[in-house]
Amino acid sequence: MTYDTQTSSIPGHIIDSLNSGVLAVGPDRYILAANHTAREFLNVGSDQLRPGEQLDETPAASPLLDLFEEVKSTGAALSRREVALRLAEDIEKEIGLSASLLQGPEDFNGVIFLFTDLTQRRRLERVAELNRQLAALGELTAGIVHELRNPVSIISGMAELLMRKFPADDDRRAVAETILRETASLERSISQFLGFARPYDISRGWSEPETIAKRSITFCQRRAHRKATELECVCQPELPRIHVDGDRIAQAIANILVNAVDAVLQGEGVVALTCRQEGAHIVYEVLDNGPGIRLKNGENLFTAFFTQKEGGTGLGLTIAHRIITAHGGDIVYGNRSEGGARFTIQIPIDQDAFNPESV
Repeated sequence: MTYDTQTSSIPGHIIDSLNSGVLAVGPDRYILAANHTAREFLNVGSDQLRPGEQLDETPAASPLLDLFEEVKSTGAALSRREVALRLAEDIEKEIGLSASLLQGPEDFNGVIFLFTDLTQRRRLERVAELNRQLAALGELTAGIVHELRNPVSIISGMAELLMRKFPADDDRRAVAETILRETASLERSISQFLGFARPYDISRGWSEPETIAKRSITFCQRRAHRKATELECVCQPELPRIHVDGDRIAQAIANILVNAVDAVLQGEGVVALTCRQEGAHIVYEVLDNGPGIRLKNGENLFTAFFTQKEGGTGLGLTIAHRIITAHGGDIVYGNRSEGGARFTIQIPIDQDAFNPESV
């Protein structure tokens, strides 16, 4: 069939007025029409998805090829499909779409895709699901952990008493030190479980972003020293203050730093924390030179109790995510091109609410 790929039966000004992405593809995979929203959702410029180009020439649209062939082979429309698109190293989008047959004189005249960006909606749904998990597990977890805390405190106290009775060169003192060290580790886990179960009370105040960064570094210095890991902190000068719970934000960043320190090699690790302003946000980034992040399909580091670390509780990053989202911020992760992992945290500055006379 001869088909004029330079013209489209769909008026451009109509489809450009839609908030949904529209992409019409002819029977030979040549693009017939695409609106501005489609290019925006697929993260491509105005010079791409032009009429006359083949769909195969736009890598961002490659997941649509299988759907095109499915509609072509079955002759049936598709509805409510979801497709995950990797548009760049650190950009992923979730697209909901439907695909219909184009009407025309031939048995098969092409396919028209109608799609929308579900990325933000799915992110909010994941946050809501996490909060639902917290609510469901909160009462049970708090009750169990509370019962554990009392005997652990008693064991810890008795171990300290034993240490005072034995001289430094006594083997029994080493045993008491081991008991004390392990109970301290157990108490940290108990605190994490309580933090997971207990609702967060955000106590906002005006904080210096650099002060928060330095405090989070302080939390991790002993752990980094034990592993001979270099900790770096670089902050852009003269950053505006942010209206946050500074202690909570520092805790969230520290949880991420701890994971980074644990991930790098003994004696060879470098973990860096940077802080800068980007528009209406303060951005913290944690970078490491470890092995990077390797996840299977469907796995998410922020899911409660999910961990790839031996002996980990799977709550550190979950709590960090919860703190950041409670502040209206966002946290994402990915791998660096030079190797290692990257965590990026965005915190709204909320400068409009700032009143110097009230501080």
